Amino acid sequence: MNATAKTPSQLADDARQTANDAVETTRAYAQNAVNAAGEKVRDLRGSVEPAVEQLANRVQQAVQRGLESASKTSARAQRQLDQAANVTGRYIADQPVRSVLLAAAAGAAITALIVLASRRRDD
Repeated sequence: MNATAKTPSQLADDARQTANDAVETTRAYAQNAVNAAGEKVRDLRGSVEPAVEQLANRVQQAVQRGLESASKTSARAQRQLDQAANVTGRYIADQPVRSVLLAAAAGAAITALIVLASRRRDD
């Protein structure tokens, strides 16, 4: 067995971290955009019509809703990953022999695909 293979829990943790990183990056980008837009609005406030200020408020609200939606989506994805990891862990605990056989079969199938792909490249 490969010593560097990750467990389902580790894979779920990696996926959760990637989702969290994506949400945080999106949140930071959106916050920077809101801050930049807010600064421009403040700079132009003296000479801008009230309609532009209302538009800026709408944009800021839309960004805030987007951030909230991204957070909810991230939380939902984390719950689903946790459930998948738990189900996988229970299956492996309940069916250890079958799990090893399935993993071996999957490894053999992947190896066969790699061998076929490398042969086609050589031809």
